Amino acid sequence: MEAAVKEPTDSLPGKVNEIKKTSGKKKSILIFACSGLSNTGKLTMQAASALAFRRPDLYRAAAAHKGVDAVEDALSDGFKILVLDGCSDRCATKKLEESGLKADVYMMVTELGIEKTMPSDVKPEYVEKIVRAIKEA
Repeated sequence: MEAAVKEPTDSLPGKVNEIKKTSGKKKSILIFACSGLSNTGKLTMQAASALAFRRPDLYRAAAAHKGVDAVEDALSDGFKILVLDGCSDRCATKKLEESGLKADVYMMVTELGIEKTMPSDVKPEYVEKIVRAIKEA
C-alpha cells in the first residue's frame, strides 16, 4: 500500500507533509535552509547541520544563500527536498522557486513558536525544537 504524499501549499508554509517511500521507510531528505542573519535564519542552518551530522544516511544540509546546485544534485539522487525558512520572508523558498524547483515539504521556524529577534538569540533548545519538527515530518 502506498503512503499518501500531500502536495506542499504556499498558504501553509509551516505545515509538514509526509515523506515516505512505499516501503514505509523515510526517504533521504535534503534540508534547504534559509541561513539568514536573524536568529531564526541562523537556527535553520544549525538545525539542518545538526541532523546531517547525526544522521548522514538520512539527511543532507544545504544553505540557500549558496544556490540550488545541492538541491539539483539531491533530486538526481532521489532525495526529497525540505525547505526550512526562518520567517515569513521565505528566503529559502524564494531562492528555490527562482530556479523553477519546488520542495516536497515547507517548514517555517517562526511557525514552530520561535520568535524572530536579534541575531544572538540562538539557543540550543531552539535548535533541538526545530530538529524534532523536521524528524516528525
